[in-house]
Amino acid sequence: MLGKNVVLIDDCLDYTAVLKKNLEREGFKIKSFKHPVAGLDYVKENYAEVDLILLDLMMPELSGLEFLSALKESKNKSLFKFKICVLSDKHDLLEIETSFKLGANEYFLKSENIEILVERIYEFMEITKHPVPDQDKEFISLLEITNIIHDFQVVEFDENNVILYSREELPIHSTIQINSEKLKKYKQTNMPINCIVDNCEILDERVLITCQYLDQAA
Repeated sequence: MLGKNVVLIDDCLDYTAVLKKNLEREGFKIKSFKHPVAGLDYVKENYAEVDLILLDLMMPELSGLEFLSALKESKNKSLFKFKICVLSDKHDLLEIETSFKLGANEYFLKSENIEILVERIYEFMEITKHPVPDQDKEFISLLEITNIIHDFQVVEFDENNVILYSREELPIHSTIQINSEKLKKYKQTNMPINCIVDNCEILDERVLITCQYLDQAA
């Protein structure tokens, strides 16, 4: 998996805990720091092991912009291969421009839904390769053309339907298999769940897909 090792630097412990939990659930390894100076020292010493830095801009000890400036002046700057994504509570155009000038690669608002943010991090890190699925991976298989879609997020489900987000649109009335541990546990089976696509709704960069369980279909 590309972009697996993440350094998260944010003095807000509640936000850090939620974001860390969601990223770890998706397979990322997270090293989090409340104090940016400690995070900066870690990055400088372990830069070869870092794929992504998630950096809060508003911190009292050392601001995100000051953090970026310190990295830019580091003697190891030419060896840095990681990407940097800054996080902020406000949409400040000057702050965004300054962040990019100091080396940031992306800018996300902390007000975004955490699940959407995680999806955007996946896209940002270009984690788009679709390996051959096995029973330990979560995937959607479009049975007619055996197209494997890994990047999906179950939104909700009940005894009749399942609703999920994906980056790829699925044909209406197509038959799919969903390999999701939570769904398999709910349906009390070890096999992927067969469904029929009822509706696809494009929302920004993602698609909201509503499916009906095949064993519930008329």
